[in-house]
Amino acid sequence: MAEDSETEESGGSGGGGGLIKIILLVVGLLVGAGGGFFIGKGMGEKKAAETQQLAPAAEVVDKDPNTMVGEMYKLDPFVVNLSEPRGSRYLKSTIELEMDSEALKAELERRKAQLRDTILQLLTSKSSQELQALEGKFRLRDELLSRINAMLVNGTVTRVYFTEFVIQ
Repeated sequence: MAEDSETEESGGSGGGGGLIKIILLVVGLLVGAGGGFFIGKGMGEKKAAETQQLAPAAEVVDKDPNTMVGEMYKLDPFVVNLSEPRGSRYLKSTIELEMDSEALKAELERRKAQLRDTILQLLTSKSSQELQALEGKFRLRDELLSRINAMLVNGTVTRVYFTEFVIQ
């Protein structure tokens, strides 16, 4: 009987050790999760502080919509065949030009045929793969801007906007 009581006592203490291990594991997980939360929160506060430091520079920009966008000149829509092996793709695009001055409008009207010819030549030299990617549209916009400004005398076009751009 004495042996039975010793076995029960040792078995009882072994079960308590398992319970202690589980409690320590849970406490360790809670401490780890809490530490991760506070570290993440600290990094978030650091990014917020960096953003706040950059914010005053952004406030320097005048946010009046009338001063941000210059006078616009809308061109008639373009429908062109793209440079494809079978010629089966076409582009329909409407383009608006932002001018640096109102005086440029008269020159754009006089040079409308030249302007459309220059744009048509550039558009038909592009493939649908080039134009479907966002980078391709940005590249086309930059090329249009430089070619158009190269022909102008009385001012410059500051931006080119695609108000319609459909490839089929």
